Amino acid sequence: MNFSTSKIVNNSIEALSIKYNTLVYEKQRKNEDIVILSLGEAFFEIPLFSFATLPSSKIYHYSHSRGIPELRKKLCDYYFKNYDVKINSETEIIVTAGSKIGIHMSLMSILNPNDEVLIHEPAWVSYTEEVKLCYGKPIHIPYSNSVFDYEDFITEKTKMIILNNPTNPTGKVYSKDELNHILELAKKYDLVILSDEAYSEFLSDKKLFCSIGTLDPEKKYSVIVNSLSKNFGMSGWRLGYVISNKKFMSQLLKVNQHLITCPSTILEYYVVKHFEKIIKITEPQIKKLLAYRRVIMKFMNSINLSYFPGDATYYFFISIASSKLSSDEFAMNLLTKYNISVVPGIGYGRSCDKFIRVSIGTEKIERLEKGLTMIKALIERTS
Repeated sequence: MNFSTSKIVNNSIEALSIKYNTLVYEKQRKNEDIVILSLGEAFFEIPLFSFATLPSSKIYHYSHSRGIPELRKKLCDYYFKNYDVKINSETEIIVTAGSKIGIHMSLMSILNPNDEVLIHEPAWVSYTEEVKLCYGKPIHIPYSNSVFDYEDFITEKTKMIILNNPTNPTGKVYSKDELNHILELAKKYDLVILSDEAYSEFLSDKKLFCSIGTLDPEKKYSVIVNSLSKNFGMSGWRLGYVISNKKFMSQLLKVNQHLITCPSTILEYYVVKHFEKIIKITEPQIKKLLAYRRVIMKFMNSINLSYFPGDATYYFFISIASSKLSSDEFAMNLLTKYNISVVPGIGYGRSCDKFIRVSIGTEKIERLEKGLTMIKALIERTS
C-alpha cells in the first residue's frame, strides 16, 4: 500500500462481537456445527409478506431523507402508545439505515475534537470506537461504580453521557430514580444524554422500562436511538431511528443526507404496510424468549454459573473470574476446541475482562444448556 491511513482508524479496534461471528460464519461454511451464543440478535419466525402491494412507482427511488412520512408517523404513534413519549413526526424523528449509524451520526453532530463522553461499563462494543472515530474522548466508568458516581467522572470537557437502556450485555434496566439522577446531571453541567433504547421491547414487565423521553418530554437534553432491526427481529434489514428536539434533528439531517441520503425505500414501505402484523407476530416470540431467559437463569444457578443481574434483553454477562485465561483467550478456546461461540467481556470495557457475553436468541434450550455446561467445565479446567 502506497498511502497512509487515518491515525484515528489505525488506532480503532475491531468489534469483538463481529470478529467472533465472522469466525462462526467461516466455520459454518465448512459445515461445522456451532452452538451460537455470540450473535446479537433473536431469530424470529416472520413470514415474508407480499411486496406486490407496495407502490412500485416509489420503491425503486430515493425517499425523504427523514424517512417516509408514513413510517415516521407509525413510529411516533408506537413510542407514544408504548412509552408515553410525544414526538412530532415532521421535525423530531429521522429513520436511519440501522440504529448503529444513528448513534454515529448523533456523535458526529454533537462532539468537537477531544470532547469527553462518559461510558459506563459493561458497554456495547461500538460506543467507545464510535466516540473515537468522531474525534471524541471516551471516559470509561468501571462496572463497580453506580449511576450515582457519575459526577465524579465529569470534567469541564464532558459533553455527553451514553446510556444503553435496557443494557447490552447485562440486561439491566435503569430505574426512574437512576434516570432522573442522570437527567439532573445533564441539566447541571449542560450535557447531552444519548439513550440507546434498542432493546425496549425485550422486558417481561414493560412497566419496568422508562424512556429518557418520558422524563425529558421536550428533549432538551436527550437524543434517543432505537431499532426496528432488534425489536422486530429483522436485523439484516438495517432500519433504526433517532428522536430528539427539532433544532438538533435539523443538524442531524444534514449528516444523514451526506452519508446515506435515506434508508432503503422498499423496506420502509414494506414495514409501514405490515407494521401491525409484524408486531402481532413478534410480540409472542419476545415473550417466549423472555421465558427462555428465566429458564436459563435457573439452569445457570443450578450449575453455579455467576452472572450480572438483569431482567431484560436476551443476553447474560457471565463471570469467568476463577479462570486463568483472559476473556479473549477463553472465548477463542471455546470456539476452536468446542465449537461454542461467545463474545469476550474485554470488548465491553477494560474492567470486564473476566466476563463473557452469552446470547440466548438463536439456539434451542437444549443447545443453550449444552453450551453453558461446557463454559462451566472450561472455567473449572482453567482455574
